Amino acid sequence: MQLSSTLSWLIDAAAETAGPDRLLAELGAHLLEDGLPIAGGALTLDVPHPLIARRTWLWLAESGAVIEALGFAPGGLAAAREASPSNDAGRRWLAGIAAGLVHEDAIGPKRDGPSLGWIGPRQFTPREAEELRQAARFAAAPLAVLAARATLRAALEAYLGRRSAARVLAAPLRRDIIGETIQAALLYADLRGFTALSESNPPAVVIAALDAWFDRIAGAVHAFGGEV
Repeated sequence: MQLSSTLSWLIDAAAETAGPDRLLAELGAHLLEDGLPIAGGALTLDVPHPLIARRTWLWLAESGAVIEALGFAPGGLAAAREASPSNDAGRRWLAGIAAGLVHEDAIGPKRDGPSLGWIGPRQFTPREAEELRQAARFAAAPLAVLAARATLRAALEAYLGRRSAARVLAAPLRRDIIGETIQAALLYADLRGFTALSESNPPAVVIAALDAWFDRIAGAVHAFGGEV
């Protein structure tokens, strides 16, 4: 069977890419090589994180640059999954810069699973749209591998912090490792009147208040590169 450069790469090498951002960039480059009129793309994955519902990577063909847009979940993961699809960062970005020229594919059977979106300088022809759909089908297996890695990384980062998670993933921890010295600014935040709040309100109200407080404090810290 004669496969395109894109499909051959998805079968043979895509699962070995360093992360979803690199997969998106390399997939876009292969699609361009195969003659598809791609101007940009977006890849979205769900992650099990108390602050982040989804991670979306945005790729521009002109520069080859990939940036990340985090989808924060003020109401938690369950609320984020029930939200309108128009809240998805990747879809907003695609629609915002190329209204009407967007092609998007869901990867896998789940509605909240990975998705790939592409923009072009013109409307994609039926043949081009079919090639993009075929690429999305072949991308399911390597994306499943990368999603599993992303899930592990997200869990470690949520409970260990970004730096410690990277060390755990890079090599086994040993007792003889001395560690490292870093400079850091520490923020300790407490909720004034929490004892009175918890004693005078039902648990659901207390948890809602804690969630709102956590979103504002921890969300801002995380958005600017800090760790919680």
